[in-house]
Parts: sequence; structure tokens; C-alpha cells
Amino acid sequence: MDLLNCPIDNIKPLVSVIMPAYNAEPYIADSIKSVLSQDYANIELIVVDDGSRDGTPELAERFGERVRVFRQKNAGPAAARNRGIAAAKGDFIAFLDADDLWLPGKIAMQVKYLQDHPDVGVVFGGFSRWYSEANGAYAAPPPPINLNTPLMLVPAHTGWIYKDILLDSVICIITAMVRRSVIETVGVFDESLVTGEDYDFWLRVSNQFRAVEIYRTLAYYRINSSSTTNVPRKDNNEYKVLLKTLKANGSAGPDGIAASESALQERFFQLCFSHGYFHFRSGDPTVAQNAFAAAIGYAPFRPKVWVYLMLAAIKRITS
Repeated sequence: MDLLNCPIDNIKPLVSVIMPAYNAEPYIADSIKSVLSQDYANIELIVVDDGSRDGTPELAERFGERVRVFRQKNAGPAAARNRGIAAAKGDFIAFLDADDLWLPGKIAMQVKYLQDHPDVGVVFGGFSRWYSEANGAYAAPPPPINLNTPLMLVPAHTGWIYKDILLDSVICIITAMVRRSVIETVGVFDESLVTGEDYDFWLRVSNQFRAVEIYRTLAYYRINSSSTTNVPRKDNNEYKVLLKTLKANGSAGPDGIAASESALQERFFQLCFSHGYFHFRSGDPTVAQNAFAAAIGYAPFRPKVWVYLMLAAIKRITS
């Protein structure tokens, strides 16, 4: 069924769009326009300025009453999203970061699906990475994939997907729409996490609610060197979230299907190795060395990780 042909007038629930923003002055106007230009009228856009030092909140306020702007001291994206959730009035909630864009038709499609499938708690889709030029500027974004094709689902990420999220963070938050009742059940974002807060949230959601992935590009994800995920941090938060989740909920979802032990070992290895490599290239060599040592605990017979462990130790000593 092609949901794009459903009449918009029949779709009435309020959708609360929550946009955390931090020093996003160069991008936020385009992000806001991508929300307000959706072919779905019943939207409230809530911008939460997280202590920006530029003109981000003032620029958002220029859009007038169509955008509600809240300001807070810098506390991170989890706190900003929670502030938006607290202010939201909609039955459905969606998230968009202040440097990213939505493609046309996203909201109408997702609302229609959730209306037609009351057993589904969250619906999400694909995204395209949008890279900057060498000078830091952004040319036109890449053409979206399958934008005008009939709606299809991704079977591998449809239904009970807790097991899948244990092994990969498959839900990109800027593509997702979730029922308010889901958030009321699982709770809000963990503000103690500077990164990995969305992964923690979707693990909790997927352990109690069915999810659906639409085979459609729904957003552009801007690759920005100054974004939170591109700043080296000591804590390997995604790794910690996964450990905590497995301890609390185990490796099987509500459908009884569990992630295999070998797959989990590989997942832990990749999280540790990636964290180590990130710090080896542009962070703290001591953190890198510790992360590579942890990776060896999950895959001791991979020569590559031993080499990087030695290189990180040398870099730590000589730096």
C-alpha cells in the first residue's frame, strides 16, 4: 500500500517535533524549514537551545509562533530532548537535530502507519550522510534513495528488534517517530550519557515495543566535525550501555529470540576497537591503549588489535 496517496485531511493527531540545538546558527534555519514544509499541518516544533554561544535561539525565534523556543544552560542532547518531551503536547513525537534535514512526506507517512498499526511503538527509516566539502561548506545534499517508490518495509528491522539493536544501533533518531505512550512507559533519555543516550533509549523501547523500518530515505544527516559524536571522549558509552542492558534484560527480546554469544562477542570487540582507534588517531593514547586491551579480551587471536595495542603504548610513552 502506498501511504503517500492517503489524504492528509484524514490525518489529525498532533506531532511534536523536538529539535535540540547547540551553536547551530549556520544550519538551523534549513532544519526548521524542512519541518515546517512537511505536508502535514498539525505539527508543533519545539526548539531547545542547549546553551548556544551564537545566534541559534534568536534565529529560531524569527520563525514566530510556529516554533516554540526554550533556552537552558548547556547540559547535553539528552537533557535538551527531555526538556522538549516535557513541553510536548502531541500523541506522536519525532526528533530532528538542528543541523540535519527531513525529506518531504516523512511525517504524514509515519503518522498514517502508526494510526493503522496500533501494535507498533516506533517507526523509522533510512538516512543519507551529507558530507562537507574540503573548505567546510556544504554543497547540495546527495539525491535521496527510493523517495517516490511505493512504500515497503525492511523485514529484518520490523517487529521485535531488540536482538538486532543489541548487535547494531539500527534506529537513527532523526528518522524515528514514537508514540508518547512509549516514552511514558520506558522513560526519557539518560542525562548522565553525553553520547550513546539514543542507543540506550532505543534498547529500552525495543525491549517492550514493536518497531518498523520503512524502506525510504527520510532524512539527511549532516557530517559535522564539531558534532558531539566526533569529539573524542574518555568513556565508551555505547559499550557501557550494552553491558548494562544485557545485565538488566538479557540477550533475548519479547519474542524469545536471543542474540548469539558469538555475535555479542563480535559486537563488544568492534565497540572496543573502534573506541581505541578513534583515540589513537585523534584523542588520548592511554584511552586507546586501554580500549585495545579490552578488545583483545573479546578476540585475542586477531593480529591487528595487538599491533594497535603496541602502537598506542608507544604513542603514549612518546607523546
